[in-house]
Amino acid sequence: MSTPSWIPSAWVRSAASLVALGTLAVASPARADVPAPDADASRIAAAGHALKWNWTPPGRSDRFGHAETLVHAPVATVRHLVLDFASYRELASSITSSRVVGHGADGSTDVYLQMGVLNNTLKFWNVTRFAPLRVESQGAEVLEGQMVHGKGNIDDSAAVWTLRAAGSDWTVLKFDVLLRPGLPAPQSLIDEQLRDSAMDAVNSIHDRAQGTKGILPYSG
Repeated sequence: MSTPSWIPSAWVRSAASLVALGTLAVASPARADVPAPDADASRIAAAGHALKWNWTPPGRSDRFGHAETLVHAPVATVRHLVLDFASYRELASSITSSRVVGHGADGSTDVYLQMGVLNNTLKFWNVTRFAPLRVESQGAEVLEGQMVHGKGNIDDSAAVWTLRAAGSDWTVLKFDVLLRPGLPAPQSLIDEQLRDSAMDAVNSIHDRAQGTKGILPYSG
């Protein structure tokens, strides 16, 4: 059947194009295999820098310093640096010594750490026992360390790394740290030191793994 002369030919072509697109959309299945952007990665990328705060993690009674960052590097690269215990002195300028001093039959690693505060006027040390890296149900990898009782001149110390792939070339890295020096000090001062130390640690891993500073635009 011919098209009536009063209908412009351009309308006919546009209508045909719309019908073709609609048919293609119906015939093509939804890309359900494309994962949604990682919420933590998107949040950190939007901030444009690493984030830090203090909190009491679930199952704990002490206030920790917390920091998290987004690394444009595969999770395997970040994991390698997190497990490089002998190089922990690179995590913060306050850490003056780090070395592995023992291994347990369960796969744990004992690490000697020494740090200076107040321009090295005070020096704290302890041996922290890191349990083997574990993988949680959501795919996050967790490395947890706890001070060995009686091995240190402080009351307590703990460290928890959490890393998770946010795409083939992206990693969300989080760090929680506790240090109870056994000396009288305002909680506000301890909080500040802990969150700054946590920030230094994630920034150190970030810069070495990524090869550059700064949070890059996140592409999922």
